Amino acid sequence: MLNYLQKIFYLVVLMGLTGFLMAACDGNTQDSVQTVDLLPGSSRLSDLLSDGGVQGYARATESRTFDFPADHGPHPDYRNEWWYVTGNLDGENGERFGFELTFFRFSLSPENISTTDSSWQTNQVYVAHFAVSDIVEDRFHVAQRYSRGSVGLAGATAEPFRVWLDDWTIRADVSSSWRLQAKGDDFGIDLILVPLKAPVLQGQDGLSQKSAEPGNASYYYSIPRLQSNGHINIAGRNYPVSGLSWIDREWSSSALSDQQKGWDWFALQLSDGSELMFYQIRRNDDSADVHSAGTWIDSAGNSTALANDDVSIEVSDYWQSERGGRYPAAWEIHIAALDATLTVKPAMADQELITNVRYWEGAVDVAGAAKGQAISGRGYVELTGYAEN
Repeated sequence: MLNYLQKIFYLVVLMGLTGFLMAACDGNTQDSVQTVDLLPGSSRLSDLLSDGGVQGYARATESRTFDFPADHGPHPDYRNEWWYVTGNLDGENGERFGFELTFFRFSLSPENISTTDSSWQTNQVYVAHFAVSDIVEDRFHVAQRYSRGSVGLAGATAEPFRVWLDDWTIRADVSSSWRLQAKGDDFGIDLILVPLKAPVLQGQDGLSQKSAEPGNASYYYSIPRLQSNGHINIAGRNYPVSGLSWIDREWSSSALSDQQKGWDWFALQLSDGSELMFYQIRRNDDSADVHSAGTWIDSAGNSTALANDDVSIEVSDYWQSERGGRYPAAWEIHIAALDATLTVKPAMADQELITNVRYWEGAVDVAGAAKGQAISGRGYVELTGYAEN
């Protein structure tokens, strides 16, 4: 997945967190729930994911050897990274939910910050977004938090793996499972995630090139299928749930060029045991950038890299946000080499997050055929660069 430096950057700028992070103060974490009057951020992604201001940071310029479980943990030499989990869950009585929980780490400077004068001092920002789509009730719940990465308020460790912001957390649980917990004002989630497939390296052996400039890339892997069981709580009602989740991990110091304005990201889990991840980067003229790419993963976990020319995406419907912004709302995805055609539609229309930035991210349904066989599925789609602010 490409996103989140955008979100972190605007939280830093709009909330004035630079001073907040560099000196002691009385506050700790901040919490907010989606409303229509929150100040939105820019959708000009090239300004936020560019290679400006990256001197002193490590760059993603060549393939590397991935080491698990160590690479589940933080990579502080890079300017930004994220831990991103989405999923589709079913209740015991016909309920259906989608969820997203994402933690972002952003470094304000490449230097190590001394805590001699105050243990509150740090150059690390942590931000988290948490959303639940209540499909049957057609309600979308969103919360965000942000904090300095000091005095235990937020942070990440590799062994044992844990990333947290206050009491929101993703951590290693027993054996190879993961534990995910988060709670907004009137909704929460508590899940155990058990990987059903090994991590899949995206791009060229994990190096995901986003534009032509050297270093405009990320290190990127996915765990594309995890059995997920636990509970969702909404307005005091507890729902036992089960389903499938998807985990994405990326770290980098820059990505997009000034000719790129956004992306459409698809993560689809299909009924034959396969998965598709594809991100279509959109240029300023709305054409698909040649660096758009993805991966098809078969039921045994074998992956096939997909380039821009391998995938055709046609938008067949749109959704108009009442807050401004017109988003695609149905797609036909054609993959000629796999003889696959997939129709993708949102499980509910309004899954637009109005945090300090605006974007659409939500649960989707899939139908179609692959290699002459009918196929169905579920997944998640993220759309950025559509809501001009």
